[in-house]
Amino acid sequence: MSVYALSFFTAPSGIVSSIESILKCFIFGGSDDYKKVTWVDWNYVCLRKEVGGLGVRRIRKFNSALLGKWCWRLLIEKESLRYRVLSARFGEEGGRLLDGRRSASAWWRAIAALQREEWFNSHVDRLVGNGKKNNFLVRCLGWWDVL
Repeated sequence: MSVYALSFFTAPSGIVSSIESILKCFIFGGSDDYKKVTWVDWNYVCLRKEVGGLGVRRIRKFNSALLGKWCWRLLIEKESLRYRVLSARFGEEGGRLLDGRRSASAWWRAIAALQREEWFNSHVDRLVGNGKKNNFLVRCLGWWDVL
């Protein structure tokens, strides 16, 4: 259920720290009242399994990646009903949907803000298409490396 919520909304900092606290208590043992000694740094626990970690995801980055999937869909699915509704509601300029300012929902403002972030733009590459359409092809460069 929490992954579903993380895919639609930007998680508040308090929620992120609560989830990470629960994960730490589960992995290291103990509880809120009783703390055990941690023998491994949390940064190592969060490393991918391929490089020696346990593969535990950082909640803030995971939340950004799940929201980034919506940005990705809006870049490649220009004919979808979702894109057409958002285009009619907020407008389009240069092949990108406008953010809608204050009239937009919290979900759309989070998606629009994420599209402007550096890490999203650095992981998305635009290529000229095959000539049949004027749209650009968009491919993802190491999307899940963000996690």
